[in-house]
Amino acid sequence: MKFAKELEREAVPEWRIKYLNYKAGKKHIKAIASAIQRTSGSTPRTRSSIRRTPTFFSIVDPQSPKSGDQVDPPASSRWHGATDQDSVKIVKQAEDEALTSHGNGLQYGSFVPAPAAHSRPLTRDGHQSDEHDDHNTVVNGDSHEDDDDFELPAPAMYTTSSSPGVGQSFSPVKKSAHFNFHRSNSSGPLGSETLPPLASPSAHDEPLRRIFSGVKDSGRIAGLARQSLDLVREREQQFYEFMDSELEKVETFYKKNEDRAGHRLLMLREQLHEMRNRRIQEIVNEETSRSLSRLSNHEGNPDKSNGWVHPLKSKIFPLGPNSKSFQSMPQTPHLAAGERSHGRMDYVRRPENQEVAYRTAKRKLKLAMQEFYRSLELLKSYAMLNRTAFRKLNKKFDKTVNARPPMRYMNEKVNKAWFVNSDVLEGHIKAVEDLYARYFERGNQKLAVGKLRKLHRKPKDESGSSFLNGFFIGTGAVFTIQGLVYGSQLLYDNNPTIRIQTSYLLQIYGGFFLMLMLFSLFCINCSIWLRNKVNYQFIFEFDQRSMLDWRQLAEFPSFFLLLLGVTMWVNFSRYGDDSMYLYYPVVLIGLSVLIILLPFPILSYKSRRWFAYSHWRLLLSGLYPVEFRDFFLGDMYCSLTYSMANVELFFCLYAHHWENPGQCNSTSSRLLGFFTTLPAIWRFLQCIRRYRDTRNVFPHLVNCGKYTATILSYVCLSLYRIHQTHSNLALFVTFSTINGVYTSIWDLFMDFSLLQPQSRHTALRDILALKHRWVYYFIMAVDPILRFAWIFYAIFTHDLQHSTTVSFMVSFAEVFRRGIWSLLRVENEHCANVAQYKASRDVPLPYRIEPLMERASTESSPTIQPQGLPPPPQPQPAEHPSFYDSASSTAVAGPPSGSLLRRRTDLPSPGITRSFSRVIAEAHKQDFEKKRKPINEVSDVTAVGGQSDDFDDDDDDDDDDDAATLPELQHRDGGDAA
Repeated sequence: MKFAKELEREAVPEWRIKYLNYKAGKKHIKAIASAIQRTSGSTPRTRSSIRRTPTFFSIVDPQSPKSGDQVDPPASSRWHGATDQDSVKIVKQAEDEALTSHGNGLQYGSFVPAPAAHSRPLTRDGHQSDEHDDHNTVVNGDSHEDDDDFELPAPAMYTTSSSPGVGQSFSPVKKSAHFNFHRSNSSGPLGSETLPPLASPSAHDEPLRRIFSGVKDSGRIAGLARQSLDLVREREQQFYEFMDSELEKVETFYKKNEDRAGHRLLMLREQLHEMRNRRIQEIVNEETSRSLSRLSNHEGNPDKSNGWVHPLKSKIFPLGPNSKSFQSMPQTPHLAAGERSHGRMDYVRRPENQEVAYRTAKRKLKLAMQEFYRSLELLKSYAMLNRTAFRKLNKKFDKTVNARPPMRYMNEKVNKAWFVNSDVLEGHIKAVEDLYARYFERGNQKLAVGKLRKLHRKPKDESGSSFLNGFFIGTGAVFTIQGLVYGSQLLYDNNPTIRIQTSYLLQIYGGFFLMLMLFSLFCINCSIWLRNKVNYQFIFEFDQRSMLDWRQLAEFPSFFLLLLGVTMWVNFSRYGDDSMYLYYPVVLIGLSVLIILLPFPILSYKSRRWFAYSHWRLLLSGLYPVEFRDFFLGDMYCSLTYSMANVELFFCLYAHHWENPGQCNSTSSRLLGFFTTLPAIWRFLQCIRRYRDTRNVFPHLVNCGKYTATILSYVCLSLYRIHQTHSNLALFVTFSTINGVYTSIWDLFMDFSLLQPQSRHTALRDILALKHRWVYYFIMAVDPILRFAWIFYAIFTHDLQHSTTVSFMVSFAEVFRRGIWSLLRVENEHCANVAQYKASRDVPLPYRIEPLMERASTESSPTIQPQGLPPPPQPQPAEHPSFYDSASSTAVAGPPSGSLLRRRTDLPSPGITRSFSRVIAEAHKQDFEKKRKPINEVSDVTAVGGQSDDFDDDDDDDDDDDAATLPELQHRDGGDAA
């Protein structure tokens, strides 16, 4: 497989711009090859023929100075100081030297190298002749009396070579297009040795000019040849400048992330130490309480409140294996007996009544260690891929120019770079494995490494899932269509009860189908994101160890489609007893809920649990901090108003035993109207929670206004359906128009970040992930149109049957719009991560250790910056202008000098330095971030991915206790270092 495809597949999507631009390097090499072919004047040939064709520059004299040594000044001046009058002499001298020197190895008129000087000619019987030894003796004895006898005659005709300075290769094949530039690559693109200028024709070339009678001005030939030669030099210089700039880019990015990884590791180590100390103190306190309880019982003064609590608690919550292993570890630091009773280190500020539970701290730190290990693996892969890319480009360049010795740039520059020679990252990886084994796996190193490395799964063959999907979809579609045909016939049955019951059954099945349709569109989007390298797994925070491929994920809607089709076919074909005709939807919904909530480790248990937990967070919106999956799922349900209305319809029909079904429809039930507004209410509460956590009016309160308009629109629609008045219709049209315009503008500017006036892509944005631009323009046109599908509600609302059909069709269009909306919404989120180079999550840490954080801002660990290493260079500007410049500069460049943790409050307002459209385009990044305190109340810690860590809420002020110095903290590690 070609390396370009491997690099495309293995590269971290968010860091793609920070990799070596391999394709651009290949273009530079192709430009050099084209310039050389133009200079040599030869037609392009295959690589094999070029390799076999010997040239005077491709055969290196073994006794000549090696590449990189000082060149003899006369030889160097020969190439630099030649004029047009001396050009013929230069060409003649070069040709004579090539024909007569021992280093060439070619005899006149032959392309076979001559035998070595010490070899003797063979006689007829195969033995070496002694006469040749005598001749060698004379030659070696500095006797040159026979030199004239063996010297080749002068060339009969001098020609102006199209390859200046390159002797003619007297070979039956064409001239070679290769050059051998013995130049030190480390000295820059152009060293002291340059190619010779083209020799201008003189009087000796007059016969040749008469032969090539098409040339009237011989100086024009020399000028064109000089221009071609200058083009070679220019292309080569551009290649070296490109390689140097790419090397500097890779080196700077690697150093920054490695330094951040060192700070993050130091924090995680201290967090683990704090968790261990607190757990040990909890065990000591529990044992002390039990001892006092037993002592009081023995003395005859039983403690009724704790006499039975401690034994029962010890039985229900016994010590785990990790807690038992903590007892064999020394506390950090070694506190005195009086201080140890407090169970807290001197720099821990949290009050006793707000202690973090051990299980909570363990869960958070375990997840933080796993995510940190994943970030280290990504950085390691980044270094290896870039080193391979440099080697591949250097190898291609050497083949193009026939450089000797090869791999000069790799040996003199790349192999001396920090990202190639540094072993700091390997030390971090070993340290994380050791810490994970000590604190979570009872010292089992093999088990810890196995669990950590499971985070990176290689793609497997999913042909089995594809077959199942095809079988489920094909079979389910047949049953669904056949059941729909039977149901349509029953709508015109002679029995009016059957007609009414069938119409309501079709509504229930229609709501179930719309949910499956939206689920299927999400699976299709996952396939599109995967093909376009959109890291949706990271955006949704899927567990890499249990994450489902999009084919495996599609098995769920495919199977439920089969279940829906079979249920509809059995129901409307009147199979079984007539009493079951109304209860088939109960079977369908009951089986679906049972499969999703099945509490057994089968059928992708972890994925189903994630899905159920996400719905629980959505149901309790406002109580949980808002993450990306929370508001994304809420937006999905905002397009499933038809299905949400069916919730009221379903329970109302079966609660009244299908007596008078008309009391449950939209013309009679206010509760149905409430269920249509429930998804918008969830999103409204999420926006309020985001404002509470961030205190940012824009975009959270402005987003609240959008969902307020949505709620008012559905309320007015429900009132119009119930009362059928023109005033309610006018209110519905008014609020729906406001909502349609509001949401369309929000989609284009906020959710998609499109319509940027200064973008390099017309009416789009600078960073795009999808390969085809027409997709953006198509969605930009279709999304606002489908936002106004509510117009059909105002047109077809007088007839009940038409209203039911129109409601389904409008909801179908809204589900399709939401499917294409999610495609660009996640793609836009990925582009924001690309601009910030954010490839790993920032898991909140359980403990606040403020002095350690402040110390980390001024001091660095020796393991992070070894002695003798110069300080890291200043951050470089982004390679391309984009509307993410402000965010990317903060993420990549790191914090300002003087504080690693606290955000700068003296920055100018975004509205002053940036345009309004750019502010709107960047605001969407705040909509998914985990809870944040206001800027003047929180201190964020920069992590590997460029984001800051989230901590639990703590309203206490910072104390003035002095922190331990960094050497003391490193001394506390004890045996925890790898």
